[in-house]
Formats: sequence, structure tokens, C-alpha cells
Amino acid sequence: MKLKYAFNLGRVFTLSLAELFAVFENMALSFRLVDLYREVLIIEVEEKLDVVKLQKTLGGTIKIMQVLDSLGRKKFLSPSLVLKDYFDAKMLKEQFLSNYTGKIQIGISYYPMADPRELPIRGDNKRIGFNIKQILTAAGYSVRLVLPQMAGFALASVVVTNEHLLEKGAEIDLLVGMERVYLAKTLTVQNFEDYGRRDYQRPARDMQVGMLPPKVAQIMINLAQLPVASSGNLKHAILDPFVGSGTVIQEALIMGHKGIGSDISQKAIENAEKNLEWIKNRYKLPPGRFELFVADAKKLSENLPKIEIDAVVTEATLGPAYGTSPKPQEIERNFKELEAIYIGAFESFKKFLVPGKRVVVALPAYRTEKGYIYFPGIDKLAKTGYDIVDPLPEIVAEKYPFLQITARKSLVYDRKDQFVSREIFIFRSL
Repeated sequence: MKLKYAFNLGRVFTLSLAELFAVFENMALSFRLVDLYREVLIIEVEEKLDVVKLQKTLGGTIKIMQVLDSLGRKKFLSPSLVLKDYFDAKMLKEQFLSNYTGKIQIGISYYPMADPRELPIRGDNKRIGFNIKQILTAAGYSVRLVLPQMAGFALASVVVTNEHLLEKGAEIDLLVGMERVYLAKTLTVQNFEDYGRRDYQRPARDMQVGMLPPKVAQIMINLAQLPVASSGNLKHAILDPFVGSGTVIQEALIMGHKGIGSDISQKAIENAEKNLEWIKNRYKLPPGRFELFVADAKKLSENLPKIEIDAVVTEATLGPAYGTSPKPQEIERNFKELEAIYIGAFESFKKFLVPGKRVVVALPAYRTEKGYIYFPGIDKLAKTGYDIVDPLPEIVAEKYPFLQITARKSLVYDRKDQFVSREIFIFRSL
């Protein structure tokens, strides 16, 4: 039986999509791409997915939904008109509310599958929500309706969790395109509370050197496409040669992998050890899952334990942090200093990475009023013995021009309040 699933990709949607494709490939999952628009991917598969396990695996996906139906839509018809006579109490109970009795919480979310300015959806979630509530109330159910605030289209995962929609009712999703409306229900949402603990409750945090968000670290690990068999195997490991506060190793441990971390800074190693011990105890992880040591990234092969490195996943030294936009001469000077560090590190990786293994690395990109200024020495890194992997299949990137892949085959993760962004590359050892 064919099943359709939808994935809410969040703000940095291209990075989240690349992660999904990497995970699907690693799972050897055969799927058909049904529809895609910015923050939502819809696929069709032959077998039921373990969505709870998959949600925990993904750093970038906010929600996973099951698509229940697809209806044609004429250009000027709103979803509430398309579905005017669609719902009845029996259908709603069977499709959305089969696991719950008592007062029902119903959330309504719309996701545009085309330019929202061209879709008649603003305010329509209220109309369809009140229609559903009226149907259920008439059938004798007690219903509370939860709608997006501030003229929004969709409920945030925080709201879905805090309102207990999946435990006490359902979130009903309308994925609205120019010619179709997909009816879906939310199956899982990202555990934002757990990510927050993994980020802000760690005992050692150094804001001066930057803090890679746990979600991004998890995405980068997934982009490395580690062998499935390496999970739980202490003879295999992920290496982070710029370990900092230990975020990459932390996420690797939670995902079941062994982590090796090094840094030229003794303080960084001490901070990483505190954080990883905290993670190990909090998640009741087995001993012997991580090793840390002080080392220059250019001399890694002299210090590495005798273990097979399945991938290098790291946020390389980004240079100085800035509270205002840096001047062009500062950026040029930073890149010149960083180039020697990066080239030395990549040359070092080649001494132990077998062909085909990946290096997933975040490099600095400076955001200015005229756009990003990227690290200019990327070709020099590739010439040390790597090629750069397309983060998404070329056919997908060509079909969907809104995807944000740079001409350098990289993906940018940034925050509005930061002047130094992260440019993420996937290198493959030759």
C-alpha cells in the first residue's frame, strides 16, 4: 500500500531537505517526490515509516505528517470551499481522533505549496476550523479549537506540544497548492525542549568562540552519511578536529556513534569533557563512547587513536566574533589567516580518511548589506584530495529554483542577529 508523508522543513529549508535526502539514501529508502515548496516536502513510499524514530534522527525537520487525501482545487477556491462538504463526524473520528476520548483539542495549520500571495488562504484556517468544530459539537463532542496567532498560517511545534494536540486530539494540516489541496495530520513534532536542554543547560558554554546549535550539528552528522553498521561499533568513530565545546561529539553520542574530538586549546578540551560527561549521564549512555585530546588539526595523524574514522564533521575555526559588520580589510585578513589552518587540516585528514569518506565542515561566511562574502580558498581545500558533493540531486536543484544552494555547492545557515554565518560543505575524499 502506498503512503504519503509530508515533512515541515523549517526556516533553513534547503539544509533540512539535504539532510532528509541524505538520511533517505542511507536508509536505502525508495520514494517518489510528490510535491515540494520551500518549507514542505511530500513523498510517497511503499511501506509505513517509523516516524517517531525518524523524527529523533532529523535535526532540521520540524514536523512529520501523514497525507490522507488529495483534492483538486480551482484557482479561486479556498481550501474551506474545496472541503465544504468533505468532513463528517464519523470521518473525523476515524481519521484524526481514533485514539482519544474526552474533550478534544483540534489544531488547524495551513502550509502553502506555492507562493502564498497567490493562494486564497489568509484567514481561511478559522473558517475550516469552525466548520470542523461545529460538525463535532453537533455529534456530541466537546471541542476546543487551536488556531495560529498573529495572522499566521501554521501552528509552531511549541504550540502543538504545549497544547497536547497529539495526545488530546489532532493537528489537521492543509497543504495548499495552485491546483491541489493535500489533507494531512501531524504524526510527530520536533522535541524543542530537549534540544534546548542540550544547548543551554550544558555546564560549559563559551560564547566567545561561538556555539554550534545541536540541531545543525545533527544535520551535519546526517550529511556525512555514516555507515548504518557503525552505530554502536566502538571500532568506528566520527572525528571533530575543532571540537570546541563538544556539540558535534555530543550529537554523535546521542545518535549512537563513537566520537573523537581534538582541539588546539586545552580549555576547549576541558569544556568539551565537562559537557560530554554531562550528556553521558543525562542520557544514560554507555562508557567508552568518546575520546578527547589536545592537538593541532594539522598534526592529527600523529595523535589519533588506532580507530577507523568514518567521517570528519566539524565547525572549523570561524575567526573573530563580531557585534557589528566587519570591514572588508578585516574579512580579508581573517580569511588569509584561516586558509593556512584549513589547508593544513585537510591535508592531515587525507592521511587517515579512505576514499569515499566525507568531510562535512562549516566555514565562516560574512553577511553584509550587499550579500555574503565567502571564504575564497575553497578550491585550494579541494585540491588537497577531495571533491565537493552536491548537497541535493542535481535534478531536484534544477526543478525547484527556490532552493538556496550556492554556486559553490554549499548551504548557508545563519541567524538574523549574527554577522558571521556558517557555510556548510560536503567534501568526499578521493
